[in-house]
Amino acid sequence: MAELVAVVDLGSTAVRLLLARVAAEGYRVLAEERVPTRLGGGASGTLPQAAIDETLRAVHRFFTRYSPNGRGPRIVAVATSAVRDAENRERLLDPLRRDEGIDVQVLSARDEARLGVDAALESLSFNNGLVVDLGGASLQLSRVRRRTVVSMASLPLGAVRTTRRFVRHDPPTPRELRALRREIRTQLMVGLPPAARGEIVVGLGGTVRTLAGIHLGAHSDGTRRHGLRLHQSDVTAVRERLEGLSQRKRLRIRSLKPERVDIILAGAIVIEEVMVFGGYLTLAVCTRGIRDAILRRETFRGRG
Repeated sequence: MAELVAVVDLGSTAVRLLLARVAAEGYRVLAEERVPTRLGGGASGTLPQAAIDETLRAVHRFFTRYSPNGRGPRIVAVATSAVRDAENRERLLDPLRRDEGIDVQVLSARDEARLGVDAALESLSFNNGLVVDLGGASLQLSRVRRRTVVSMASLPLGAVRTTRRFVRHDPPTPRELRALRREIRTQLMVGLPPAARGEIVVGLGGTVRTLAGIHLGAHSDGTRRHGLRLHQSDVTAVRERLEGLSQRKRLRIRSLKPERVDIILAGAIVIEEVMVFGGYLTLAVCTRGIRDAILRRETFRGRG
């Protein structure tokens, strides 16, 4: 029997809201919204009040639209790194419980990484690799062997977090970028497994999708990002292009959303450093994510 399910994904850069009809044979997405909120844009361990307010408004609007009589879908709500690390997270979670009836599951780093891996394995064909999920607040690294996760690490290297910490000028100064790279490498020394022969990086998250879009726009070799394979040199070429532009000039890049112009360079450097420092030559782009993994889980839940 089909069931209406809503997924609320409180990410560090945006809140994503999705309504789907789920049945044993699969699911069909009926509505989807993404609202940039920057929950990960505050001081360390703090959700910005403006981002909290915008998130609450976005959630309320969505469910007012799709649950006008109070008889709405079953809601699966999750939060990732920014909320997990925030001391003031109840300022967001309590109003969601009280006013919207939404009980949010704050994912552990391991659970967050696991959902990303599930989305990648379900949608792309690979047996061995490093699944890299770069969000606004954190970087999840999951090593996969024979389609099984053998190690995981979560590092505080999200695109919003690193931008806020290291980038003061527009465009960034060489000194700022050197400091950023030093911090990335220090973190990667702890959590990054070196590439085995032929091993690829499978990348998820807004930074990776944007890098793929910029590359495709520059080379006019198609529009399909999911499954696209980028060489290490392709990632470097996009990073070099971004590094030389102010935020105002980055706005002219067709595949770059305005909300991401300030954080895309730091995110690109994180991905580049993962590949160079770890010895990975190829990045496979995965446009799926936590919401897809949750919907697939709900589909199997309905089977049994």
